[in-house]
Amino acid sequence: MVPFTLKHTCQCMKEALNHGNMEFVELLRSEHQQMQISKTDTDSESQTETRIAKNYLEPLGLPGEIPPQLPKAAVLACSDARVPVLELFQQQPNQIFEVQLEGNVASTECLGSITYAVEHFPTVEGVVVLGHTGCGAVSAAVDQYLNPRPDTTPADNTIRSLISSITPSVEIAASALSSNPDLLQGRLLRESLDRTRLIDTSIFVNAAVMAWKIQEYVKRLSRKVPVWYGIYDLASCRILHVDLEHRDGSLLFGLGNAPGVIDLNDVAKCLSLYLKKMNTFDAARFASNGLNRNTEEVWERLSGRNDSSAAVQKNKLNRENTSRLHQ
Repeated sequence: MVPFTLKHTCQCMKEALNHGNMEFVELLRSEHQQMQISKTDTDSESQTETRIAKNYLEPLGLPGEIPPQLPKAAVLACSDARVPVLELFQQQPNQIFEVQLEGNVASTECLGSITYAVEHFPTVEGVVVLGHTGCGAVSAAVDQYLNPRPDTTPADNTIRSLISSITPSVEIAASALSSNPDLLQGRLLRESLDRTRLIDTSIFVNAAVMAWKIQEYVKRLSRKVPVWYGIYDLASCRILHVDLEHRDGSLLFGLGNAPGVIDLNDVAKCLSLYLKKMNTFDAARFASNGLNRNTEEVWERLSGRNDSSAAVQKNKLNRENTSRLHQ
């Protein structure tokens, strides 16, 4: 039986959601009315309102209309409530075909959804696997790897299927982080690992593994589209991926191409190198500086690139010359 206090709280949440939908419908109706009024108004402010309404109404259709699906990309993301897929890509409704599952696991059901999107919507131009820092599913998989325990409740049994799907990524990450993977095995290997670093590394490896899995699957479809992956950093709100071109422990902003199976170990090794350079995962350090004159130096620290490169020296020289001109 549901406790009274919890039942009361849940009922309030249900009412809040219902009210939110009513407000959403009213917003669309109001914007549609404003758009109709503004058609005969040449005032610049009214034109701006019309443009905003049109941009929002077009993807969802006018009241009473059912628009066709026109997604530009299919995104497999984690179910985490802190990862707003549409907003972080700055896309409107009907532009992203969202598939969400804890740990962004490419399960059979998720692959079926992606197949449907790719083969039925010619507007889909690519598939994205989006992981995120602080992922609870990956953390649970890491904890199970470090301290194996049997299932004791029905919840454990259902969660185990997700953990089992993520475990291979954890094992790849563990091997890369270990100082002597050939000598340390089993319990000795697990005891030698730092939990936080293993989670950070596994998050990147898991997204890369799922992207590789989807890429191999998409190759067999009638339509071929590229597959990308990235990690949404909760602290900086930026998307990151491992630099597999230089393989020097650098992270790059934006989405990266799905790696090949032979590159998965290098994803883990690059993260291991990155974490050795940076004491903690701190992409937010770059974002907190903004686009100011120190941006290049902060990027150098974040990516681990050599400060003596010609490009960096050129940027520094340009900044110094600009400063002299403004003095």
